[in-house]
Amino acid sequence: MERPGADPARGTHIRTGNLMTHSRHHEQIPACRPAQPGRQAGSVRTVARVLSATAATVSLVAAALVPEPALAHAAPASAGGGDGRVHQTLHWSAVETAIRAAESKKGAPYVWGGTGPNGFDCSGLVQWAFRQAEVELPRIAHDQAAAGIRIPYSGARRGDLVYWAHGGGYVYHVGIYLGGGRMIDAPKRGDHVRERDVMAGARAVRL
Repeated sequence: MERPGADPARGTHIRTGNLMTHSRHHEQIPACRPAQPGRQAGSVRTVARVLSATAATVSLVAAALVPEPALAHAAPASAGGGDGRVHQTLHWSAVETAIRAAESKKGAPYVWGGTGPNGFDCSGLVQWAFRQAEVELPRIAHDQAAAGIRIPYSGARRGDLVYWAHGGGYVYHVGIYLGGGRMIDAPKRGDHVRERDVMAGARAVRL
């Protein structure tokens, strides 16, 4: 039972005579929106700034973890110039030492499987000559041709290896390029270590 004269603001019913009316308290209830919109918007902006800063930090860390690309080798300098390098890894003095060692064996007989110092096959001479320059190369011609960077013969320089391969790619002969279209090698059975013109079909390797 309602009390006469109850406060309308509390949502109670008021009788006036025989007419019962409802209070308008429900119209005073605010809509579904933030009680303090300015503060909430500021909070959203603050969260956005934090997320943006976090994303930037993650990007910087990720960039720092990515390894830098390896630098390309500089173009080799000519013998006696620049920093004294004529190959990707060999100093010109090592190249000249190997060439002098090979030339010191001119006239030594070709010996199948020979590795010196008195007889050589083609790869045995190359291996022995570079060993005198403290450069270790594989034993057989096919592996020696894979010991450096293969280049066209037209780009060969003094001290590069020159080689010949069968159609299937297997390397069967190797020598040391002297420049000017000349090389030193141990040619074949019945022959001896000597300088000669580079044969047709040559390819080259830069050590």
